[in-house]
Amino acid sequence: MQEKKELRHIVGKNLLALRKSKKKTQTEIADLFGYSDKAISKWENGDTMPDIETLYKLANYYNVTLDFLTSEHEYHSRVKYISQMNRAIIINNALIELFSCSIVWVLATIIYVCLLNFSSLNYWQIFIWAFPVTFIIALLFYKVWRNRLYNFVFASLFFWSLVIASYIQFLQYNVWSLFLLMIPIQIALILSFLIKEGLRLKK
Repeated sequence: MQEKKELRHIVGKNLLALRKSKKKTQTEIADLFGYSDKAISKWENGDTMPDIETLYKLANYYNVTLDFLTSEHEYHSRVKYISQMNRAIIINNALIELFSCSIVWVLATIIYVCLLNFSSLNYWQIFIWAFPVTFIIALLFYKVWRNRLYNFVFASLFFWSLVIASYIQFLQYNVWSLFLLMIPIQIALILSFLIKEGLRLKK
């Protein structure tokens, strides 16, 4: 009985440290795994312990092993391990994102060269259109980063690059009024960001 109680506290300490390392609230973790914030609080306090299936899901979410979750760690070694894991994940995700975005520019270059050589069409505007495509790919990585500021920045960059690309593409028509569209769009993006931040802090 004593061992079981100790295990609950060990798991609780590790879950608390991991959640804080991801800068998540108990409510956010509860929503992700379909539990109440009270259940998360009880896990972290060592009052109760998640079942083995949930522990496995938590380990996957935090990118640690079940052994790590159920083992006692010195505070500094735990922080160091979590920090190293988070750094490795960030670097790996960033490399994947850069690779995905680079494909857009490789394809744009191939299309430009083919059009130039086979139809003598100097369609340089394709590189302008590559910007909004790059930013929409970056936006898709919001699911990986789960960062509201990241989402806000790349959503803004996407819409601005889309408007600029459209303006340059149809330069002869002087469609400067397209930039007026960005006023309500940018305001909406800012308000959306502030509302989400407010809700997060409220939780």
